[in-house]
Amino acid sequence: MKKALVSSKKSHATFLYIPENQSSVRSVRMPIWGPKVLACILGALIIYSSFSAYAINHLKFQYETSKKDIRALTEINNSQKAEIECLNLNAQKIQMQLEQNIAALEEVKAAVGLKDKASEETKITKAPITVSQATDKNIALPFVSGNSYDLSAELSSLQTSLLSLSKKTMNQKTEIDKSVASIKDRLDYLRCVPSIAPVVAKITAGYGYRRNPFTSRGSEFHDGIDFGAPYGTKVVATGDGVVLFAGYQSGYGRMVIISHGYGLTTSYSHNSSILVKKGDKVKRGQAISKVGSTGRSTGAHLHYEVKLNGKNVNPAKYF
Repeated sequence: MKKALVSSKKSHATFLYIPENQSSVRSVRMPIWGPKVLACILGALIIYSSFSAYAINHLKFQYETSKKDIRALTEINNSQKAEIECLNLNAQKIQMQLEQNIAALEEVKAAVGLKDKASEETKITKAPITVSQATDKNIALPFVSGNSYDLSAELSSLQTSLLSLSKKTMNQKTEIDKSVASIKDRLDYLRCVPSIAPVVAKITAGYGYRRNPFTSRGSEFHDGIDFGAPYGTKVVATGDGVVLFAGYQSGYGRMVIISHGYGLTTSYSHNSSILVKKGDKVKRGQAISKVGSTGRSTGAHLHYEVKLNGKNVNPAKYF
């Protein structure tokens, strides 16, 4: 029995608690292994706290790194957005230039008398696809880590292509402008150069030497062509031009002289009446006078001359 009590006392420990404000003493009796368990629990708490602190610090470090990465990606995206806006603006300018080129081509068609045939090949009806539209249409874009799109290489390539295309477009516009200018000059020449007969009538005397119509003897050089037409028949301008002279001139009677530019002038003589005045702009086919027999003439007819750089040439070459 005594051994049992001794053994019981050795397996427990008693802790005395003496408060300062009380006289009674309190005691706590616990098994001898109790402090060991408390020490183990305290050690476990310390280890857990250490791992928790390490995990929290690691998460905090990852959070700060993620914030830096997000800021860097935001800067990259903003820069790429600016580049995209610039490329879109350049694309719009190029499209406008192409439309101007097409308008110039249509002007050429109209100038040369071609019918205006609208075709899908010559009309720009679709706007260029922007990068934002490409993403909306599920067009594949290069993917990189971080769940973002890196468009640096593509933006550089697009910018180079757009600049090259812009230069080519401007060169094309310049060539078209030159072509339009030359075609307009050619058309203006064709409108001005005499190319029709001044009156619908039979030719009674040609250009060159002929028998003198007044004496019927000898020969003289005839500087123009005579058209035998009834009195009062309308005489028309043979090309666009400006009236240099409209009045009476000795030997030629009532006479009209028209300057067509390009060194060309035409004269219409022996008219009964004149329908234009000096300085008037006339068009090919416009009535300018009426056939008569004024001046040195043997009867109603039109004497028609063409001069190139001040020298008479055969009018028959111009109609």
